Amino acid sequence: MIPSQQLLEGIRLCTNNVEQLLKDASMLFEAGSYGHAQALAILAMEEYAKKIVLVARKTHPHRFEEEMKRAFWDHNLKLQLALDRLIREFPDAPADEQVASAIVDLASRLSSLKQVSLYVDYDKDLGWFDPNKRDYKNVAAIQIRLE
Repeated sequence: MIPSQQLLEGIRLCTNNVEQLLKDASMLFEAGSYGHAQALAILAMEEYAKKIVLVARKTHPHRFEEEMKRAFWDHNLKLQLALDRLIREFPDAPADEQVASAIVDLASRLSSLKQVSLYVDYDKDLGWFDPNKRDYKNVAAIQIRLE
């Protein structure tokens, strides 16, 4: 477990890493490496969620122990936390089971998208996935908010 006196440093490190990941994603995007740019932007979301967990633990020292453990290895949990936080930014956003289910589904899709954005892969129905194809440009631009 991370000692409470180390939490602020972890929050600072996560904040810096999110900013650097997005900066690197922008550079890769400008260089035409759209799949890799997209993957870094998704990783930035995960790192942001890790920061959320560290802030929650700092704010409520005796809670979020399980989330702390999972925040360092469970990629889907981190994406779910980041998406939930994003949705909460909208004042009229619904907060029901349908939204929660959509968050879980979207987190899983983002995790899969991150994988195909980094690695060459093959699907028997869809064929080859190439992270260096221009097909990733529009999705990457949205993910890192360039266009």
